[in-house]
Amino acid sequence: MELSDLAPPGTVLIPILDRGQSVALHPLEAELVARAGDKRRRDFALGRACARAALAALEFPEAPIGRAESGMPLWPQGVVGSITHTSGLAAALVGRGSEFRALGIDAERSEAMDETLAPRLFVPSELALLSALDAPRRREMATLLFSAKEAYYKLFHPLTGRRLDFRRLEIVPGASGFTARQPQEPDGWAEPIAGRFAVMDGLVVTVIGLSVS
Repeated sequence: MELSDLAPPGTVLIPILDRGQSVALHPLEAELVARAGDKRRRDFALGRACARAALAALEFPEAPIGRAESGMPLWPQGVVGSITHTSGLAAALVGRGSEFRALGIDAERSEAMDETLAPRLFVPSELALLSALDAPRRREMATLLFSAKEAYYKLFHPLTGRRLDFRRLEIVPGASGFTARQPQEPDGWAEPIAGRFAVMDGLVVTVIGLSVS
């Protein structure tokens, strides 16, 4: 599977592998990371390059992609999207605002997952799932659960302006997809939202979208 195959119908997903290639930034984007370190500037440039390529694929005109105080991208009018980067990879997922309320994408390296953080990140059902797995599979699954929550947050925060307690978000993984559901009342669950994921070469990528209809 190609990572671009994860894109929900009607969206565009553009990944870039970091091979040290030259990556240009719009001058207004460059101002946002003028005081950042080299790695942060590099990650930012790769992510914005993915985003501009995705916008072009949707036939939107070239435009700088700003940054909100929360760190989320500021998309041109009529666009929703999400950007992610991890070691060696950046990716962006974009769609039309007339079709999607919000989109989220996240990428993680499974070897970077700290399993000691599990009680602070996962609900009881997720902890039970992890406890039944051997060590290599447990780390991969923990990365998948965490990545899916990150992708959901990138969808949730632009819509609500609120932070998200990961221990109040349940991820239920399947063969190649997952559902995310969050309690809206102490004893109730919000309508589940479906997402997709890919695992390859120690990399986990998750995407999720909330359509207008």
